[in-house]
Amino acid sequence: MKQSLYIRIEAGDPYDTGSLIPLKSEGEFLTFGRSSHTNETDISLLSPYVSRNHAEIFIQDGQPFIRDLDSKHGTELNNVKLANVPKQLQSGDVISLAKGVVLLTYLNTETAETDLTMEFTSPIEPTEKKITNGLHIIPERRQISIDGEPLFLSGKHTDLLVFLYRKKNQAVSSDEIKIQIWPERMVAGSNTLPDVGNDEINALVYRLRKKLGPYGDSIVTVPRYGYMLQIK
Repeated sequence: MKQSLYIRIEAGDPYDTGSLIPLKSEGEFLTFGRSSHTNETDISLLSPYVSRNHAEIFIQDGQPFIRDLDSKHGTELNNVKLANVPKQLQSGDVISLAKGVVLLTYLNTETAETDLTMEFTSPIEPTEKKITNGLHIIPERRQISIDGEPLFLSGKHTDLLVFLYRKKNQAVSSDEIKIQIWPERMVAGSNTLPDVGNDEINALVYRLRKKLGPYGDSIVTVPRYGYMLQIK
């Protein structure tokens, strides 16, 4: 039987962006969790915010389902938090583990009109077609351009912009930003939030807005919650 059901890794160490993970046969479980010497999962992730047994995907009666395994920082399907109850997947669904530390996409290539290779690669503009207006981001390459000119940002500014872009037009909480942008601030042996104050987040956003020039206003403040990249 031809394999047509995949999980694509959008973000999640140690996997490369775009890595494809085939779903298992009916009756078997594709498990996600934090790697350790005493615990084995099919998809072993490095982030300490991912629970040892975080989530699983399985096929039942020919249909794919996802279930959170009572993880500490949760699993979201299309921005809706999941409980320990199976939820059916549809091709193109976005799965988030631990508040966006890990981002996945479920793909059914039999329902897609496009060729598999085209489906799994990011849309890269032909070299002869230069984009001359707007804010343009290629997250896999960490490339940013403004009105056709490349914009070179420091690591944290790029990290933040790429993260907001991956969740564009969606509100992102301050806690998600702390986890994604400052993982090195985590206290060793703990899965508490990194030691980052809201003032530091606000300062980073302020500087990023300035660097984006006329497109700085694309980063919108969500009062008492966080930020959102409002972009077409």
